[in-house]
Amino acid sequence: MMMADEPLEAVIQELRRQTRNSDVLQGGTLVARLEQKTKLDAAAIRTQLKAIKMRGWIEASSWSATGNPVGRVRVRLPALPPPAWHEKWNAALVACPELSDADRQMLSECGACLADMDATELPKIVDGLVRLRRDQTSLFGMPKFLVSARYLRASSKMLNKLGTRAIRAFGIDLDLFPDHPPYVVTAGASNPKAVVLVENPTSFELAARTSAAQHCAFIATFGFGLSKSSEDFGNQLACMVEDGLSGSITLMREGSTPPTARELLAHPNITFWGDLDIAGMQIYERIGRHVPAITLSALYGPMVEALTVNDLRHSYVAAVGKSGQLMFSATREDSRKLLDCCQEWAVDQELVTAKQIEQLAGKALGTYGAGGKVE
Repeated sequence: MMMADEPLEAVIQELRRQTRNSDVLQGGTLVARLEQKTKLDAAAIRTQLKAIKMRGWIEASSWSATGNPVGRVRVRLPALPPPAWHEKWNAALVACPELSDADRQMLSECGACLADMDATELPKIVDGLVRLRRDQTSLFGMPKFLVSARYLRASSKMLNKLGTRAIRAFGIDLDLFPDHPPYVVTAGASNPKAVVLVENPTSFELAARTSAAQHCAFIATFGFGLSKSSEDFGNQLACMVEDGLSGSITLMREGSTPPTARELLAHPNITFWGDLDIAGMQIYERIGRHVPAITLSALYGPMVEALTVNDLRHSYVAAVGKSGQLMFSATREDSRKLLDCCQEWAVDQELVTAKQIEQLAGKALGTYGAGGKVE
């Protein structure tokens, strides 16, 4: 049973909810809407509206004889006092010199989910958000729960809890970070003579079915939850290598018995094979910083040759998913050479055939000679 003031509070609360975006409502249906949301009957709603009107908090174009508002209704409820958490969260925002006034406004609502956190921890949350905004492009493809744990007090869930709208407004692009843990898939020999990191899962599967799998091992990522909905497998692979495969789940292709993914990354004869484009070279450079022994695969050889054939190459346009790829300064000699080749035209690794994989997998690009021969 409601207390005497509870119906009034229920109607006021619902009016606040309905006027979040505009203080103007349509009077003709207002009583029915309030009745539905508050579970009060129409007579009780009209009684509460009369009380609110007497306080000057609601105005209508006119009122019917029964007390229903007619036409446009303007609601001017008094501002609520700031919640208990507001003061300590605002103090943490003000204390950060790297935040602008606009930044503080955008992050203000994040404090709601931090209400029970000690005030001494809040500046560290603010600092983590500032660092994440700065570093976000270098974390592209890293699962969101790993990003959150790395930057926000070792909590894998906090980034989601802070509120998508506020975090995006602050300038953190949450689309850079997938929601689910990535899967690393391995295939090939149990005692491989060479290891090939493969950018795209289609080429990985083709390679795993060839005779090259008898002497090589292959590694790829199938995205998240084994879904192929994401096309950015290469950046996912780079992120997993950068993170030492922590948080990733390794699966072994049926019929294969390769060593563990970590053991494969430590193999002395390891190569990378991806698309011959600017983004592919960026992925290779990222992986190379954590796997110094890696070199470009000889499987790039047929792709380099394809760059000279008009029908086998494509430009950097939206139709092929390559618009926006920008040149960068490479640090490795082999990637610099390929960048010189693919500044204007690109070739996807799916162009390489099973026969070429059998001939070239496990060999370095430096051994590839003219006409497809391995020197």
